[in-house]
Amino acid sequence: MPELNYLNSLDYAVLGAYMLLILGVGFYVYRFNRKTTDYFKGGGRVPWKLSAVSLFISGFSAFMFVGASGITYGNGGGALLLFSFALPAYLLGFLIFGPLWRRTRIDTPLQFLTRRFSQGTTYFYTLLAVIPNTLVLGIMIYTLCIFISSALGISEKTFELGFATFDGFELMLLITGIVLVVYTTLGGLWAVMITDAIQLLIVLLVTLVMTPLAFSLLGEGSISDGIQRLVNDAPAGYFDVKLDDKPALFWPTWFVYIIFGYNVNWHIAQRYYSVSDERDTKKMALWCGGLSLALPMLWILPVMTTPILFPNMEELWPSLAKPSEASYVTLALAVLPHGMLGLLAAAIFAATMSSTDTIFNWLAAVLTKDVYVPLASRIKGHAPAESTQLIVGKACVALLGIFAIWVAFNVKRFGGAFDVYMRAESLYKITLFVPVFIGLLFTRTPWWSAIASVAAGVTGVLGVGVFASLQSELPLGFMNILFADANVTWFGFELTRYELNAIIGLFVTTAVFTGSTFFNKREGAFKNRIQSLEKDLKTPAFSERNTALAPEGLKAYRMMGWLAIGLGGGLIILAIPTAAENGLLNGLAGVLAVAIGALILKAVTRYQNKFHANPNANENQS
Repeated sequence: MPELNYLNSLDYAVLGAYMLLILGVGFYVYRFNRKTTDYFKGGGRVPWKLSAVSLFISGFSAFMFVGASGITYGNGGGALLLFSFALPAYLLGFLIFGPLWRRTRIDTPLQFLTRRFSQGTTYFYTLLAVIPNTLVLGIMIYTLCIFISSALGISEKTFELGFATFDGFELMLLITGIVLVVYTTLGGLWAVMITDAIQLLIVLLVTLVMTPLAFSLLGEGSISDGIQRLVNDAPAGYFDVKLDDKPALFWPTWFVYIIFGYNVNWHIAQRYYSVSDERDTKKMALWCGGLSLALPMLWILPVMTTPILFPNMEELWPSLAKPSEASYVTLALAVLPHGMLGLLAAAIFAATMSSTDTIFNWLAAVLTKDVYVPLASRIKGHAPAESTQLIVGKACVALLGIFAIWVAFNVKRFGGAFDVYMRAESLYKITLFVPVFIGLLFTRTPWWSAIASVAAGVTGVLGVGVFASLQSELPLGFMNILFADANVTWFGFELTRYELNAIIGLFVTTAVFTGSTFFNKREGAFKNRIQSLEKDLKTPAFSERNTALAPEGLKAYRMMGWLAIGLGGGLIILAIPTAAENGLLNGLAGVLAVAIGALILKAVTRYQNKFHANPNANENQS
């Protein structure tokens, strides 16, 4: 097997510099947030291109570099199909859901529930959605730090900080969690979107370098020979469209999750309603659809070489439950020079950071605008001041972050990162989003329809958990009911807990929700709310054509340009001390980053000259 180059002090410096850069962005965009609408939706003035980048990259985390690489290692053809399902989902967003979300004219994701159903529905969803999503946040941080601390080689080391002693893994949890919380607390949605763009750049740089290097290594210096060797020497059946250990119904189940996740998930809605024009949502959806088809191939294709290059992955990573999940990292350690390896660690950090920041922001928006403001208004008789709401929103981010860090420290109690993550999503995602998916399209159900249908769906899924516990001969404990696996055959189809949760949740929730149509009764406040929403959904949300971007948008683009140039300059400098070990790759990636940054700055200048836009203006010019 090829020799591996583990991270050194140069790579540590790159990762540390990236963390400092992220914090700097958070402090810079702090001044963008004068009101809660700025903090939670960018004031509704986020440029569509920036929102599209954020929409795309926020769907990725360390799972794409870890879980996806494990699937690709064992199932090349299956992985190629599995990770292309986002394209039809985004096309549905282009046709229907993007414009509809913009027409809702909301400020927070769960505000839709209040408009469509009732304030009580929002409280109900908050109870069911905030806690599992915060658990997912902790699991994401935990997953990220497993591989960052391993790649840095500090997992088994001990660090004395005066107030406590941590091993290397725990120290990475603490540092990563603090950076995430401070950054998101300061910057709000603007900070999330700006760094999403830089994170996409980092992912692009690493993957563009990795793909030709992987095939060159496989072909002993020739990319074409590497491709030929992959075709000839891949394991038998490697290119078949299948997934080992997955039943046939896994495919439609996964597709349903993708359709829901890319159209009515809360962070998706947030990106769509944060732009100024519904026509921009169509551009976003098409742009993301193209990216979702092309970019995953950039990290799937190189991983397809690893079954040949590293046929005995368990020898390299004996402590991992699934050593194949380290295939992408292993390949990187074999082909990338120092400096670029640090950038890879930053890319994995960046991808996870994008997902966690997005969840932090919308959860804080829900707790502030959909819980705190209505309750405070009832108690005081008037809505809290904008400044107070902004403070509460930031406090919510901080508290959620502290809880997520605690979860990350204790996630082993919940059964391990990836198993918990997948089963946790199957427990609640479809059930919660059926009323949103249908309710956005069809408004002829009563105010209580979402509560009743979700309650029925959750009860059905918990019933599956009881069945799974009994089948596995486990005690009927809380964790066993949530995460015990099941294996049944239904009409000739094999089903696991993942498929059973989805089927029961989908059919029970849909049946109760659509059945409530027969009890639809419009009166009082609900009648006014639903008629107002129906009017908005029929009214296009257009802005004036050929108007200048808001000052914050120009500043965001300019910052992206300078950040790209700074990143590229750092890589060019790193090419000098790494010249003896393919350091030229650092220089080439640096030149590419500088070129991209220069193009962004040039585009900003041309835009300002065309519209006479002043990025330092205090007033919104859009």
